[in-house]
Order: sequence, then structure tokens, then C-alpha cells
Amino acid sequence: MPKIVIIGEGGQLAQSLRRLHWPAGSELSFHGRRSLGDGGGPDHLSDLLRAEEAHLVLNAAAFTGVDRAEADRAAAHALNAALPAALASACRERDIPLVHISTDYVFDGARRQPYAETAAPNPLNVYGATKLAGDRAVDSAAPRRWAILRTSWLVSELGDTFPVKILRRAQAGEALRVVDDQQGCPTAASDLARAMQQVGLLLLDEDKAAGGLFNFCGSTAMTWHGFAERLLDAAQAAGLKRTPLQAIKSAELKAAARRPAYSILSCALIRERCGITHAEIDSEIERMVRSILVRP
Repeated sequence: MPKIVIIGEGGQLAQSLRRLHWPAGSELSFHGRRSLGDGGGPDHLSDLLRAEEAHLVLNAAAFTGVDRAEADRAAAHALNAALPAALASACRERDIPLVHISTDYVFDGARRQPYAETAAPNPLNVYGATKLAGDRAVDSAAPRRWAILRTSWLVSELGDTFPVKILRRAQAGEALRVVDDQQGCPTAASDLARAMQQVGLLLLDEDKAAGGLFNFCGSTAMTWHGFAERLLDAAQAAGLKRTPLQAIKSAELKAAARRPAYSILSCALIRERCGITHAEIDSEIERMVRSILVRP
């Protein structure tokens, strides 16, 4: 009976992992601030994994506040760099496979063709830099019983996410302003959770092809404005009155952190080596919209 330890318990990815159908006999154990506390070092985590009798670790925890990270580098580093390093060390000590999540924000967006796993990173902001530090820590601390899934623009109906914000404002009749000069691939949290699960189970079966760095993101490239349009189209089809949507430039937001203008990822490697494909984003959008609109 595999015991699967999931680090992170309240975020959209952890919640999506909880909702998946797991092989018979699997047991999930979620750990967040309450159980990790301030003792997230290798010794503490090794003790935790020993006590849990863990067979597989999935790291769904991250500091994802891109703008907040500019002002709180220490907090971003703790979750995005120090925690993965400690997890990788603890997993190596106990010979437990680890799946960790990375981000398209490790790139600067200067190119105009999809980034492969071999592309050189050059983050523009603290969030991207700390995530890259975490990737490198996993790579250097763990043997090849690890996988890093680099993803982009994670979205869901869970929590205070982009789709929820857009649709709540649309329900209130507010006009919307969304940037149209950043290109990426929105990724449903449910789809990333499924890929994370599949890679983890392959590693658990000692499938060496599933180890290493992989890109995994949504099926369709678009701007945030284009994504908002698709959300509103689906909401209108579900009966919500259309609200005005204006395209703006990133500079107009005066955000604390710079974002890459282009961060489309090539996902060929994970398909070829692990047989993992992504879901169609339009069907995921329809599902998210239905879920958000029925909630009070």
C-alpha cells in the first residue's frame, strides 16, 4: 500500500491532487505549515518521512505571490528554494522518489519559439529566481529518482485564482482590463495534478524514463486577455451577461515584478518519455466556469 506524502495542503494544486482517483490502497498524507512549522530542514523532513513511512513525495508547496516576492525575498526563498532543497536531501537519504513543480517564470521571455527543457533560464523577478534555485537544489541534492515538472499559468476554480477573480467581477457587472502582451499556456490545476500523479507513480515503479526535468502546461498558447475572453464566452453561454473587456499593456499595471512577455513551453519530452499529454483547455475552462458560477 503506497504512502504518498504531499507537501502543501491548502493550495489549488494540493486540492486538485486530493480530488484525483488514486490506485487502490494508496494513502495520501498532506503536510503544510501546521506540521512543518519552522522546522523544514533536512533532518526534520527526514524524520517526518520516516514517521509517515513514505514511499513517494509530491511537493505542491510554493510562494506564488509574484509581486509580493519582490518585497519579501526571504519568504519566497524559504518556500521556493530552501524547502525543495531540504526535501530533496531528505528523499535522497531515505531513497524516496520526489516530484517537484517549477515555473515558466525561470525564463526572460526574450525568444519567440517554445522553450524546451534545455533552454537557458534567465528569470526577471524574485519569484522566478527563487524557483530556479529550488530546481537546481533538487537537481544537485537528489539522485535521478526525482522529476521536476515545469509548468505555466496555473488556473482553477479553487481559491482566489484568475478565473475566479474575472468571473466574480463579471457577475458584479464591472468592466475588466487584462494584459494582452504576455503569451503563455494556461494550465488547469487538475491537469497538472494528474501529470504529477502519473510521473510520481512511474518513479515509484522505478521507471527511470520518468526522472529528470519536464515541461508540462496547457494545450493552447494565448494572452491573459485571450484567456479572459474564453472565460467570458463560456460564462455567457452559461447565462451570465457579458461585461466589457479591455486589452491593456503590462506597463499600465505598474506591477512590482516584471513578467516574461513570452513563456510558451514545449511539452514534447514528457509525451515521448512518459506518455503524458495535456487536456484541452477549452473543456477545462467550461468546467471551471460552471463550478464558479454555481457557487454563491
